[in-house]
Amino acid sequence: MAGGGSRGPVVADSVCYAVRVVDRLRRAVRLAARGTLAGLAFLVFGAAFAQQGNLKLSSGGAAMLTGAAGGAVTVQSSVDGALATVLTIGDVGPNNVNQYVCFTQPVRLRAKTPSTVRLAITAQTFGAPPQIQAADIGVGFVNLRPNGPNTDVTTTSTTVSPAFGTDPCAAPRSTDGIPTYSATLANVATGAPGTPVIVSTGPISLRGSLNSNSNSAGIDLKLAIAPQAFRAGAFSLRLTLTLSSP
Repeated sequence: MAGGGSRGPVVADSVCYAVRVVDRLRRAVRLAARGTLAGLAFLVFGAAFAQQGNLKLSSGGAAMLTGAAGGAVTVQSSVDGALATVLTIGDVGPNNVNQYVCFTQPVRLRAKTPSTVRLAITAQTFGAPPQIQAADIGVGFVNLRPNGPNTDVTTTSTTVSPAFGTDPCAAPRSTDGIPTYSATLANVATGAPGTPVIVSTGPISLRGSLNSNSNSAGIDLKLAIAPQAFRAGAFSLRLTLTLSSP
């Protein structure tokens, strides 16, 4: 996804997240007692840090998974390297007594020009309700921060879209256990270029090259699922994260 002049924005990086969830029960008769067992693999494909022009998007370091019952991050993305995270999210049925299964992937942004980060769902397959749906997965971008003295996320007005600027892992839940997210994957565009989630009106990186350790901004991509009585089933999902100018 690249262009110039009036043809469209210059895209620095396109990072594809393929998410596959398989919900299953050992025996159908155990549904009431055991709830829904779910396993989720979260994969990242592509040359995630191949910079183009004045922009670069890369991994901010190790991903974290909390609240999981039988889940774990099995492959990590190195700091400032390609995003290639793999995880198993484990049980998201009522046997998991945690408030949320929460996934956090730190991301690094470098830009010498105004820029926009967009999020898109470029492939998805969900079963029929009450299996897990896109609306059951909260999403947010939080903890925007400078990673060095040559980073500017203040005077350049780097802002996260209000709907995507809250932590889905801290969303309130009703007395029935249903979460209320500010944004879910149902709010994300189902195709390129995607939904704008972070906008910078000026350069983030003030000095140095796009490989410098002193001029990147950090932000955390977070996904959340509230364990509840989902019906056994399966879904697959691919997310694309793009940094472009403007």
